[in-house]
Amino acid sequence: MSFPTSVRDDALVACGRHCCLCHRFCGLKIEIHHIKPRASGGPDTFDNAIPLCFDCHADMRTYDAKHPKGTKYSENELRVFRDNWYEKIKASGGVISVNSVETDKQIYRKLQEVLPWNGSLSFISDNNFAGFSFNLDNLNQLTAFQYLCDNPAFEFIDADMESLKAELLNNINVFQRLIGQYTFPTGNMGRNHVPPEWETDSPQHFDKVVGEIHQTAQSIRSTYQQLIRMATRKLGIVANLA
Repeated sequence: MSFPTSVRDDALVACGRHCCLCHRFCGLKIEIHHIKPRASGGPDTFDNAIPLCFDCHADMRTYDAKHPKGTKYSENELRVFRDNWYEKIKASGGVISVNSVETDKQIYRKLQEVLPWNGSLSFISDNNFAGFSFNLDNLNQLTAFQYLCDNPAFEFIDADMESLKAELLNNINVFQRLIGQYTFPTGNMGRNHVPPEWETDSPQHFDKVVGEIHQTAQSIRSTYQQLIRMATRKLGIVANLA
């Protein structure tokens, strides 16, 4: 037995079809997770339901208590995350207080300080990763943004802006994993590349790797641009045009 339709509908409306853990907008790619597992007597109720994206839901399912790796979410922790997100969605649909706007302005300015357009973002948008070497220092601002997102205070009150920030972080995480997995030192200090010999020895693999890196870089650019436009509209802040 799964959640009744009414419970699923109420949970999806309450979360705005965003994941309650990573805050990404999911659309169709969302599932309702039992906070207390059904195998342990967890009921199919609204209070025991938390909407999660596929990735976060997979984390819930793959944790092995017999061979623990990492730290499992507690039931209380999941409820706190869920309730806080529900409140954020509810508030974003109503009147936003002046204090909330000022807080989001501070968060946005910090984001712009750490991740301006004319830095790592511009570099990955324009750089050709098809076997050409690049300086790893050009990615430092992406790493700084990832580090900043670990700070729980770095969170927009507005749910739409927080969702885009979460999507931006996810795309940057994917990009950094690709760089770590498929690029290697060239012999010149601080420079990496996708091995150019792959283009001859394994052209399909080479094209796939380079294509994924370029596609993810463009996803980062697109999400960042959406966030900038939303900040201009909601907060009345124009990004640094330099």
